[in-house]
Amino acid sequence: MKEKKKYLHGTNLILQDSQKEKDPYKIKVLGRDFIVLPNVFSPKYFFDTEFFAKEITIGKGEEFLEIGPGTGAVSVTMALKGAAKVVAIDINPDAVKNSRENAKLHKVDDIVQVFQGDLYSPLNENDKFDTIFWNTPFGYIEDKNISTLEKAVYDPGYTSTEKFITGAKKHLKSNGRLLIGFSSTLGHLSKLKELLKTSNYQVKLIAEIQSKETHPVKFELFEAKLR
Repeated sequence: MKEKKKYLHGTNLILQDSQKEKDPYKIKVLGRDFIVLPNVFSPKYFFDTEFFAKEITIGKGEEFLEIGPGTGAVSVTMALKGAAKVVAIDINPDAVKNSRENAKLHKVDDIVQVFQGDLYSPLNENDKFDTIFWNTPFGYIEDKNISTLEKAVYDPGYTSTEKFITGAKKHLKSNGRLLIGFSSTLGHLSKLKELLKTSNYQVKLIAEIQSKETHPVKFELFEAKLR
């Protein structure tokens, strides 16, 4: 527990350091240029975005929902991989603007729709998807007084993660899947699995990678399906 807190503190220092960038800049994700705006979770400083963009597979013509797209790199990549419809929802208005810019940059703004809101709030009951993905803010803390940007890495009490898991049931197609970006190095995997089990999901690990921030860190991609 003490080690996780130390690592999370290191992650927060990187997040704060990323905010020294006061002007938009470009970063490559899977060989493609993406614009990064200030106050947005940046793939220049955090390497999990590229990992998820690479590892998530999507069938041609599928419908994909991403919560917390940040720069929109994953959502844009899914459109380029063949998704027929991509919806991205972010609580951060700067991220919404950023995702829209990158969808336009890659000429998939006719496929990628970006909305501002908390989790599923912009959706209608009839909006259903083959895949729902969130690179969850796996940093478990008690303090609820955090900035919009810090919500990209921290989830006090895993409240938002729980809402993500339970709310997905209304927006998954039959045999649809929930994809969860996570880090067992920084997050509480047992708590995540407990939340999934309570909501009657079967979960399996489909990809993982050893990376480094200020310290070695493992990132995982989990797939959950309703029993």
